[in-house]
Amino acid sequence: MTELLEQVIKNRKLLQNPYAHIEYLELAQITASRLLYENPWAHIEDLDELGRLPAQWNANWQKRKNYTIAEIEQHARMLQIAIWQRRDELWHGAVPSNPIELLDPKIALNSIGYVCDEDETLGQFYSDGKMVEVAGIIDGPSKQVRISRQFPNIVRNFTAAHELGHALLHEPRIMHRDRALNGETISRDSCEYEADKFASLFLMPRKQVCASFKQLFLTDMFSLDEATTFALGAAAREMLMKGNTTLRQLSRILADAEQYNGRHFKSLASRFSVSTEAMAIRLEELKLVNL
Repeated sequence: MTELLEQVIKNRKLLQNPYAHIEYLELAQITASRLLYENPWAHIEDLDELGRLPAQWNANWQKRKNYTIAEIEQHARMLQIAIWQRRDELWHGAVPSNPIELLDPKIALNSIGYVCDEDETLGQFYSDGKMVEVAGIIDGPSKQVRISRQFPNIVRNFTAAHELGHALLHEPRIMHRDRALNGETISRDSCEYEADKFASLFLMPRKQVCASFKQLFLTDMFSLDEATTFALGAAAREMLMKGNTTLRQLSRILADAEQYNGRHFKSLASRFSVSTEAMAIRLEELKLVNL
């Protein structure tokens, strides 16, 4: 472990990249503690001792025009770690008992110096030749984000996380307006695509989704067969037994399921405060579902 850490630190200095080889430290941490299933945040406070979190990490780190999905996920993960380490300060001593609730994009925006408020309405603007309601506005230079109350909570949540992505990844823009977002579609514009992906990765972290999925469905990959179809309950059973089920249909059922094998629980989509479709897409990305 010590040799690994020394080599990583040496290479980071050579590459001038404090994120270099982050996957190796991740593996070492997982190997050191098999508590992930019980507590996906276990020992996260020690990650900075491994050199993974720069002491002065902030929202202005290495902003540029284009990112890979892996880089976007690294930025989301680093912010999650920073929020965990500052949880008492950010939540004023009232830290949620459920770690998933720490992934509040409004609190995250506060943590990087932005003020995030909700307004009854933000007006309308033209998009693709149509007049649409403004769901969110980010004013980069003044570090302000505003979210419209005209939309359901899951839309407000994803929109706020999308604005968080802009704040973290992109150079400040004045009064950038966004339409309603819930993770069901991905924009073709590169900056909007990156902000969409950031929102998805921030709200639905790989480890936490995988751990919750296994807890609910008792497997690392759900495969559709007679036993699992029966375990999903009557409503899902009726839908699945009609035949011609697609992967997306099964993913939606699992994202929205509130019972399995006789146990009742809060659905995955509800647990992570996202839409059913956004969670279904994430389950497929993580290869947790198989027909």
